[in-house]
Amino acid sequence: MEAIPIIVLIDGDCALCNRTAQWFAARDARGSMVFAPNNGESARILGEPPGGDQGTVVVWVGSQRLVRSAAVLRMLSGLGGGWGRLAWSLGWVPVGWADAVYGLVARRRHWFGRPAACTFLSPQHLAD
Repeated sequence: MEAIPIIVLIDGDCALCNRTAQWFAARDARGSMVFAPNNGESARILGEPPGGDQGTVVVWVGSQRLVRSAAVLRMLSGLGGGWGRLAWSLGWVPVGWADAVYGLVARRRHWFGRPAACTFLSPQHLAD
């Protein structure tokens, strides 16, 4: 049975988002994650709002849409091994608390700079 891909929509104008996508792509030995800008063609096909859902990561697994901390936990669990165990243990943190921490970082994401272009990954991990 073939695994369902994890489609990750990120803010292409955010250096932190791009570096985080690179980090996940480098550890995705299964090749299950596909990354795309949150305002691109893939996002539009998935039904995202025009211009993308700014300030958050969006993960699609089949027809399930995850955002903020739930999206990050799904990405970590998709890596398997120790990262999957970390995601499982962090899953016990109340969603409100986890999303509050996520929001704190997201509001300050541009402190990490802005990339010149959204060229964050190798072609096998990219959509759009």
